[in-house]
Amino acid sequence: MTKPHGQGAEVTRWDREHAISVGTGVAAVLAWLLALGGLISTISAVPQLGLERTLWLAALCAAPPSAVWMSRRGAAARRIRADVPMPMLERRCHGNLDAITDSERRSLRPIATTAYQVATRTSALLADLVAIPSVRIFHGVRPAGTDLPLTSHAIASGRRLILIESVAWPPGHYGTTTDGRIHCDGTYIGQSIGPLIDSMRHWRQMLPKRHHVSALVVVHGPADGDMTLPADSPPDWMFVSADDATRVIRQQVGCGRVPVSRFLVSALIKATTG
Repeated sequence: MTKPHGQGAEVTRWDREHAISVGTGVAAVLAWLLALGGLISTISAVPQLGLERTLWLAALCAAPPSAVWMSRRGAAARRIRADVPMPMLERRCHGNLDAITDSERRSLRPIATTAYQVATRTSALLADLVAIPSVRIFHGVRPAGTDLPLTSHAIASGRRLILIESVAWPPGHYGTTTDGRIHCDGTYIGQSIGPLIDSMRHWRQMLPKRHHVSALVVVHGPADGDMTLPADSPPDWMFVSADDATRVIRQQVGCGRVPVSRFLVSALIKATTG
């Protein structure tokens, strides 16, 4: 029987994660047994300490913290697997854009069209990315328990998270100030990238180390007229035209088979509307 495309890799990753979980549990049990043995050995060895016994005693003293660490890590891994079972981890798209509405609270807004329509156009651009095995796309994302603005899209790939907001602007020369305000031809347009940067920072604080968070503003430009986007942004957030969006995102996520972070997927599922 021929396996569906990608199924072999997913099964392999599941086997690896299961082996890691079992190994962590076994290591925790051994560490606790070693700690118990240390307590007994300490009572008998203290009166006759020599070099070998001193080293042995030092190793035994380190066993309880190791046992606690292994136990906590194993428990955390089991909770994450319960939150994100394999079928959910394999799912490529989550949520919907129903909560994307026009509001003055939106710090990044399209002009002469609706936020929902622009977000839908960005969804069409992102659709091809699901062919990359490590990519998961989330629609309508707001960190659970916060009043941060709703972000139209988020892409997870391995331990990388890209927050994506979408706008449609008329022709002009766009720039940003140090406080995040956006100007067109030198005039402030009442919009700011500041709240999106706040969301990016919140995710960085919430996710474990070795996760990377960045932000992207996809700008749908006019059919006619010249448009220049801000080019002096830091490397962790940027403006990009709709024509270049897919290429830029592919460069960031890569095309290899990167193991998907179950912790990241779990946090995004909790933050996703619909």
